[in-house]
Amino acid sequence: MREPLVAWAGDCVVRGDVALGDGRLSDQVNRFEVMTFFGAVVDSLDDGRRVALDELEVERHELHIIEVAGHRGDPARRLRTVPERVRLEVGPFDVTGYVHRAPSAAPLAALSRWARFVPVTDAEFRCAGRDDEPTRREVVLVNRDRISRVAEVAVPSFEPDPRSADAPV
Repeated sequence: MREPLVAWAGDCVVRGDVALGDGRLSDQVNRFEVMTFFGAVVDSLDDGRRVALDELEVERHELHIIEVAGHRGDPARRLRTVPERVRLEVGPFDVTGYVHRAPSAAPLAALSRWARFVPVTDAEFRCAGRDDEPTRREVVLVNRDRISRVAEVAVPSFEPDPRSADAPV
């Protein structure tokens, strides 16, 4: 079964259909050494040039970020986790979002104990040094081997909407 997938490499975005099995996308991606994109479209991040290919093989280590749509896995198998807001440098990308660890694990343990691709939720990312609008996704997978810098980010405090019933008068 093939499903559409969007992956970001250091110099391009690759879109196409990838043969995936059942279960979570992260489990599937961590299994492959090479991913084959069928009906691939490659967009250069430098000049916007677009190339279409019937089939494109990409080695897993070349991918920096993979967008997740669906494939959340079996809800009954999910564990309780502690979210940690982080900013990551992943190759040429700045990524901000939440990594998740077990409650008893050390801070940022998700970045050292997961398989090669680490899930980041409520993610925003963009090419470093560009003023482009960030790409926002509910979940992305980040190639742990491509992370060059990690910084914890303070979670913004809740400020009630002045129109809500909870707002001070």
